[in-house]
Amino acid sequence: MKLRNKLLTASLLSAMTLGAQADVSGYVTLASDYMFRGVTLNDKSPALQGGIDWEGDTGWYAGTWASQTDDGETSDVEVDLFAGYYGEMENGFEYDLMVIYYALLDDADYNYFELHGALIRPVSDSLTLSLNLDYTNDSIAAKGFGDDMSALHVSAVAEYDLGDDMGLAFEYGRQGWDEDSESYGYNWGRISLTKDYNDFSFDLSAWYNNLDEDDSSKFTASVSYNF
Repeated sequence: MKLRNKLLTASLLSAMTLGAQADVSGYVTLASDYMFRGVTLNDKSPALQGGIDWEGDTGWYAGTWASQTDDGETSDVEVDLFAGYYGEMENGFEYDLMVIYYALLDDADYNYFELHGALIRPVSDSLTLSLNLDYTNDSIAAKGFGDDMSALHVSAVAEYDLGDDMGLAFEYGRQGWDEDSESYGYNWGRISLTKDYNDFSFDLSAWYNNLDEDDSSKFTASVSYNF
């Protein structure tokens, strides 16, 4: 449920060039926690993660991503598969459309598809704004309820290029669910400072959510090796 740890951020999406040749890249990450939309998915413990991405020369892309997970009782491995299309419009906006399949290797009850869409606007050479929408009609929140539960996630992102391969990102979102005309949800946010150095990427993030009695990490750090 990481949504392409690096490739899905608006800064990288806006940096993709449609005229480039097809390319395959990968990365391995050591993170102090696996955070997804403001909530820990590894019981506030370090997680080893990694992914492989393919980018075509016409905007199509595909890849996979994996991470350790732990709900406090059972540890597992999550493997995500994704494919999508990234394009540009004449008015200066950019867009990203993607389908993601989330899978837990030891618990197929949690596996589900999600549709992702993003509208991206480079405001200047340094500032990029984006709006993200994610929808599924089979949320993992339905486990234990007996019926499928639809879920909609919305977030706004502002990313600023600080120069010297450093970036600052602000994201605020809401994750919601609907079941039998009842709605549930929470708000979340993050502030991330990133730095690229040679083949390495570093990330320091502060997290927020308004869930009652939630004990997710409030600060995380990660280092990635890109190849």
